[in-house]
Amino acid sequence: MLSKIAVLTIDDSPSIHMAGRVAFLASKNIPAVWFCRGDYLEERPESAMQALLNGSILGNHSYDHSYFSRLSLTDAFEQIDRTEALIDEVHVKAGVARKIKCFRFPYEAKVGTPEHHADLQSGLRERGFVPLGMDGVVSQAFLDHASRGESSWYWTYDAEDWKLVAPDDPDAGERLAAALERMDRDEPAADCGLNRHGTEIVILHDHDRAAGQWEVLVERLLSKGLRFTLPKA
Repeated sequence: MLSKIAVLTIDDSPSIHMAGRVAFLASKNIPAVWFCRGDYLEERPESAMQALLNGSILGNHSYDHSYFSRLSLTDAFEQIDRTEALIDEVHVKAGVARKIKCFRFPYEAKVGTPEHHADLQSGLRERGFVPLGMDGVVSQAFLDHASRGESSWYWTYDAEDWKLVAPDDPDAGERLAAALERMDRDEPAADCGLNRHGTEIVILHDHDRAAGQWEVLVERLLSKGLRFTLPKA
């Protein structure tokens, strides 16, 4: 079994299950970067606060998970700034200094036109968002993203937990099995499999429907030899 460094990033927080997931990760000594939606933060700030108190990082994932490729620049930055204010408020209430400002586009939908994309990235830099720089990454998709100097965060491994359905759905077992099997497939060109050497940036999602299955995926990630850490500020 390989042993390698990884960063766990979790999109679409905070869900109704986030508090339990924060506690589960803490029991495994796993820090994470939770990319938060502003509308969810307004509903469940306490869960985000608990993540901070457990040593994790809160990132910005827009206000309502819109396709940024379709938004005007005014609307796009309104989404970002509105969520930033909420994230800052959670830090103040938790008494935790902000370590790093990070942003991930919903759906990775960021390119309307080349000019629109360039303006979005420029606006992120002006607001202090920083790119994810990690040594030892071998994923070509991640390296291509980094070579463009983009301030938004990408990943090396998509666990595809967004394909999971509710546990009582007839397809639940098959979909979970597929997500677990994907970790063992040696298809690095398609970013499948975790058997290659190199640092991994894993993306999961804080979705309600994955209740009871989410923890199974994390356990399998650990069994693949991933040692989770936080990026340096």
